[in-house]
Amino acid sequence: MTNWVPTLASIEGPRYLAFVFALEADIALGRVKPGMRLLPQRDMAQRLELSVGTISKAYAEAEQRGLISGEVGRGTFVQRRRPEARGPGSSEAINLALNVPPYTGEDDVIASVLADIAADGEMSNLLGYLPHQGVLRHREAMVTWLGSLGVSADADQLFITHGGQHALSIALGMVAASGDTVLTESYTYSGMLALSAQCGYRLHGVVTDSFGLIPENLDRAFTETKARVLYCMPTLQTPTGSVMPPQRRQAIAEIVRKHDAYLLEDDAYGYLLSPPMPPVSQFVPERSFYVVSFAKCLAPGLRIAAMIAPEAFRDRSINALRATGWMAVPVMAEVVARLIHNGGLTRQAKLKREKAALRDAIVRRVLKEWLPAAAAVPGFHRWLPLPAGRTLAALIAQAAQAGITLAPPGALRRMESESLGVRLCLGAPTTEADLERALIEIRRILEMAEAISFV
Repeated sequence: MTNWVPTLASIEGPRYLAFVFALEADIALGRVKPGMRLLPQRDMAQRLELSVGTISKAYAEAEQRGLISGEVGRGTFVQRRRPEARGPGSSEAINLALNVPPYTGEDDVIASVLADIAADGEMSNLLGYLPHQGVLRHREAMVTWLGSLGVSADADQLFITHGGQHALSIALGMVAASGDTVLTESYTYSGMLALSAQCGYRLHGVVTDSFGLIPENLDRAFTETKARVLYCMPTLQTPTGSVMPPQRRQAIAEIVRKHDAYLLEDDAYGYLLSPPMPPVSQFVPERSFYVVSFAKCLAPGLRIAAMIAPEAFRDRSINALRATGWMAVPVMAEVVARLIHNGGLTRQAKLKREKAALRDAIVRRVLKEWLPAAAAVPGFHRWLPLPAGRTLAALIAQAAQAGITLAPPGALRRMESESLGVRLCLGAPTTEADLERALIEIRRILEMAEAISFV
């Protein structure tokens, strides 16, 4: 029997999840090996000064994630990790450029729902040609989910799409033509860069601050460019991670209305806020396309998102869906709807929030001297300003030599040196130990550059 007892003091969040995260990290680092027997739950509770109920919940969560297994009469044993974790010294690169949600057991959850769909005979009803807008019960379930995020919607104005990118594409296609100017934040989502290249839109970056779009700058940009479309991400903007406060959201909505423009609001990360904030589109619904994807709160491979469109665009939205894919995959929409009804999506969202808080605490601890002073909402990415005297190319190249993948942000205007930076994506590393190891290496690179600058 091993005497392993985790160290939980530095891990934020519920104690049962802190236990699981610590176990996961120590398995990855080799401190806990497959086949090791854990202490009985009562003994572990006494050692950690926690309740037996908390430890029971921790063991159950760890078993659900495939970290341990219990054998009647023998005890609880550590399993071989699936997928196989990278250990210290691995030559495989750690990707901090891919903005994906951290793993929280979503594959097993989705597999279970798919098995239920096949077992209850519903599959055959989902494999034919179904409404372009999406099956009504699926749309109603998504309206329920949005309601839990503080977003009021009507199933008649909700359209199920092949992911958020598809929704943005068809929305832009209805309000802009090739050659038209589309306003965005000065740093913007790479998917918008791809859309502009494909369709010929002219993206114009509006100067922002630590809270996102600045109303006065947006007003001026509309006037100067004659643009009639704004794309923005008010919550955990990518790549900067800014969160727009409520009063500013109202101001942005009024400017959109003032210029008789249209808003495309990307709310991929809205569920990470607790309590949620009202989206900008709620203040100007008649001129807004609101897009929420289930990629970040569940899994990107589902390719399911919901778009709320103005009533005036209902028929055109249905035709756009028909023209660009006929319908989103009904089986995947059924998975999402069932997880909304049975609480599985709520549980996954909670786990994602807890993982975000844990990983955000790691980046704040390791890189605190280099991060912006303003407190950030925990998300799956953090903005690292470029230190004075450094170049993005050098930082990215040095990180690559250390086995860490970084990517430059998509800037739509010439940025002042103090505004330059790089997005650190926290979700892709397999374990918190992998993430911490990568961040320590980045800190070493920054410290080395700082030392050279004083020579």
